[in-house]
Amino acid sequence: MNNYLIDYSGWSDEGGSCQVYPIKDHKSWVFKEFRNKRKAQESYKYHKLLAKLDLAPKLYSKVIRLEFAEDEGFKPDEPSDWGYITERAYPIKHTDNSMKKIQSLVEIIQNKTGLKFWDCHWFNVGLVLREDKKKLVCIDTGKESFSEISNAWGGCPNLGQNVATVKNTNVDVVRINYAIY
Repeated sequence: MNNYLIDYSGWSDEGGSCQVYPIKDHKSWVFKEFRNKRKAQESYKYHKLLAKLDLAPKLYSKVIRLEFAEDEGFKPDEPSDWGYITERAYPIKHTDNSMKKIQSLVEIIQNKTGLKFWDCHWFNVGLVLREDKKKLVCIDTGKESFSEISNAWGGCPNLGQNVATVKNTNVDVVRINYAIY
């Protein structure tokens, strides 16, 4: 393993494809834990590609398993499942302007990598700091995010037209917009 520990006493976040835990003594780092090694490796592959282009949070490890730090006398017997350490990204506010920024990120990812970021909703993007400025990045780099099967979510190409339609019908924007390539 290594010297990093999951801070089990802190916050955690559960997504559709992984759990996210803080790293003890590294406030701006998180561990993304997956169901199995294969899922972790698939996500890592996409994450590494996007991180090289500054389109995903920075990576701080390869695919690994971590021990949990002791918390009030409790420490799980087993290490984590497979995952990797990455820079922590923060959520964005749900606004029309943020939808346009997500749209821009979708287009940049496609132009720079050829990948279509189908699963491009608010919970799959986040903000990181770059030169004291907030930068929007992709935080769900699982294989499903780049699969047309996930086209039921997010504001992607042709977003402006979809947002106007949604506003007139009072329907949840996240559930109505979808990628059109």
